Amino acid sequence: MEERTCKRKTVEVGCWLVELDGASCFHTFDLSEGGVCVNTDEPLPVGRIVTLQFFTPKGAAPVSISAEVVWSRLEPTAGMGLRFTDLDPKALQVIKEFTAILEQRRK
Repeated sequence: MEERTCKRKTVEVGCWLVELDGASCFHTFDLSEGGVCVNTDEPLPVGRIVTLQFFTPKGAAPVSISAEVVWSRLEPTAGMGLRFTDLDPKALQVIKEFTAILEQRRK
């Protein structure tokens, strides 16, 4: 099993996967500084490159991050895992702040 380098935070927030032929809306179920898992009945194939967009409580503009599908499954729960690629320092900071807000809300 793959070892995670970043701790995942459970979150439910709308996000969009943008591809050349359109965009799809999903709800995330966990997020870290390295990637995200999304619930979907139609997971994309491994290796597909997408742009993930989502809003945080601190910003009016969406956060846009390039990601690669690293796993995809229909069972036991349909979904896919995305690893962030080319994450710039500003986007990384937004993710850190967002996960900190989520952690505070759980306390």
